[in-house]
Amino acid sequence: MDGRRRASALVDDAYRQLGEAIVDGRLQPGDRLRDVELAVLMGISRTPVREALQRLERIGLVEVAANRYTRVAALSDRARRDMREYAAHTIGGALRVAVERAADDDLVETARRLDDMRDAPTSTAYVDAILGLYAHVVDASGNVVFAKALDQTDLVLRRNLEGWQSIDGETRAPLFATLREQILSRDANGATWSFLSLHGFDWSHKHADDDPTSG
Repeated sequence: MDGRRRASALVDDAYRQLGEAIVDGRLQPGDRLRDVELAVLMGISRTPVREALQRLERIGLVEVAANRYTRVAALSDRARRDMREYAAHTIGGALRVAVERAADDDLVETARRLDDMRDAPTSTAYVDAILGLYAHVVDASGNVVFAKALDQTDLVLRRNLEGWQSIDGETRAPLFATLREQILSRDANGATWSFLSLHGFDWSHKHADDDPTSG
């Protein structure tokens, strides 16, 4: 059992090290990933490196062509678009659960993290803030599945959300203000709708006269 735990820890560590290097740009799209060289650099055997690369392939950070190459995957417009859609709806869902069941102090902290999003001066700061809010509401929700999903997608979220911002224009400030009020008043449905609207997604079943920015 101890041996298996140590082997699993080596894979986790290699996965995290390689993933972080891809996310922060030390490893660039197209860079070859040779398990022998990586194993030497990390001071471990090839087996955990290979398993780590397989995990990174499953989340789209690495691409493999059998007997040809293993390399850092390019970041496509489709990947960015799909990830923004996934993130908006997944974070909105976690927010909905947290608003319903979180402690009052957790909701105050949720509102504070929302303020960080609103005041973020750059897209990089915005992504950091929204992922901070995501991690907080997942914890506040007490939902184990949300927590596992966040752990499995953290790296690819951070990479593929690069460049993301909330909507711009005259509706931005009112939506942020409305969302803040909805969080603190435990309006779970309203908070979810406002969060999605801030990121360009609307609930098709939402009536126009329910729009907090109208009138």
